[in-house]
Amino acid sequence: MYGTQATARVIISSPSNGATTSSPVQVSASNQGPQPRSMSVYVNNTLVLQKRAASSIAATLKLNAGRYTIKVLAQYQNDGSSTATTNVTVAAPASPGTPSSPTPTPPSTPTPPSTPTTPPSSGTSVASQIANDMQGKNEGYPHGVPLSYDWANGPVVTMGNNANGWQAITSWGALYEAAEGNPATNTRVNIRDMQTYFLQKSTGKWLLLQNTSAPVGGAYVEDFSGDANKPADIRREPDGSISATAGGGYNFHFYPSDRGSINPNDIGGIVVVLEARLIVGDPNKADDRSSARFVCSAGADYYPALTGGWPGNSSANPGVALGKMKYVRTEWRSFAMTTMTQSQLESNPPPINLSGIQP
Repeated sequence: MYGTQATARVIISSPSNGATTSSPVQVSASNQGPQPRSMSVYVNNTLVLQKRAASSIAATLKLNAGRYTIKVLAQYQNDGSSTATTNVTVAAPASPGTPSSPTPTPPSTPTPPSTPTTPPSSGTSVASQIANDMQGKNEGYPHGVPLSYDWANGPVVTMGNNANGWQAITSWGALYEAAEGNPATNTRVNIRDMQTYFLQKSTGKWLLLQNTSAPVGGAYVEDFSGDANKPADIRREPDGSISATAGGGYNFHFYPSDRGSINPNDIGGIVVVLEARLIVGDPNKADDRSSARFVCSAGADYYPALTGGWPGNSSANPGVALGKMKYVRTEWRSFAMTTMTQSQLESNPPPINLSGIQP
């Protein structure tokens, strides 16, 4: 029941390992060591709750009768992690006047906790905050990209939920200086919490496939001609996140280091979200964030497999979809992409905490 890192560990105080209990199941866990940037609860490898900047987490799980493995994951600022697991059996409810059977029924998929994700401080629901990034035109235009490119004008859905049999996916982000130019010379863009969520059509459950505050990437020619690129100006920040710049004819195209595995026949929806803000590059120089002009967007691509390239002569992956370009500001903003409508997201929102994050 303990994590394996020497400097930090997760302790599950309830339920105890091997316990037989009734539903709802009360889960309580705490972290010992440095404060995590997030703590998450998984039931049979399905994410059911995530809490940011927390040293403890509690959940009330309404589970059918069966056997379950409950895992609590703490992720730290340096992208390290610690986990603890406990195995429980949920007994079938007793019929009136009949003692309950000691034999457990086969396991079934857990139901997420009934407590909804905390809405952002702006008063916008998580569903509408995500869906809004697939509506309307770009806030600003990316420098050096012809307006004949559809994504230079606004959000685009390409393959959507049709993976064409391909079995992997990766989220990505694109950071550009704005078309009107960026006069700031001492401003960087801080990026964190890049997440890819996959909705299982068969179960209605959300899976967290990718989650990083330290994506990798490169500086690509702004219009991606010839796929020409060079190493990007990436800096690791004290909290484990990264910052980068764009300009001089190059963007910053970034993505998690590992792809996520998917069942191409069970796609109910895809959501990608990341957070970005402006920070000072050199604290010994003037703060020019007020004049900075950067735009950013989020998207995703399908791949045939977890490793290797893609077939054919195309110079670009078949995109899942990409959200609209929005200006990066001094406060944290979310940048999202989804293949779902707002009403679909409202009826089954992903377990994303955007509390205090501006749309």
